[in-house]
Amino acid sequence: MNQTKGKRPHLLQVVIILAIILGLGSIIYVPKLLQNTPPQTRILQSTPECELTQSFCEARDNVGAISLKIHNQAISAATPLTFEVKLENIAADQVMLDLKGRDMFMGLNQVMLSKVAGQDDLWQGEVVLGVCTTGKMTWVTSVITEHQGRLTQADFFFDAQ
Repeated sequence: MNQTKGKRPHLLQVVIILAIILGLGSIIYVPKLLQNTPPQTRILQSTPECELTQSFCEARDNVGAISLKIHNQAISAATPLTFEVKLENIAADQVMLDLKGRDMFMGLNQVMLSKVAGQDDLWQGEVVLGVCTTGKMTWVTSVITEHQGRLTQADFFFDAQ
């Protein structure tokens, strides 16, 4: 019986030491977890009512701009469309298009663009739009650039049949 009484103070000391170690570890580790938050996305405002098949449409802030153009004369579903993106004062390691229906979910349609050879700020890619059963559809094209974990996004709107 005397042996169990002698072990309890040692067990209590071990528990206290473990609690102190866990407390110190959480004080050191929790701030590091909070620093690893997802990247902030810089949003650029696009020019309303711009016709993407006629000219580059622009979205800008006080630092830079993203311009988008569709090189097809007519925009229609199930037809390959060539998109071109110009960047002004925006560094990019990757540029992606994310196309979605404004009023109806049309599935995922994301395309990574390729840098045009010899042009530092020009990116291009081909997209095929899904067919909408209601006829005319308004699409939202988000141009998303990524550079060293920082995202910049601009949204452009167009109609397709």
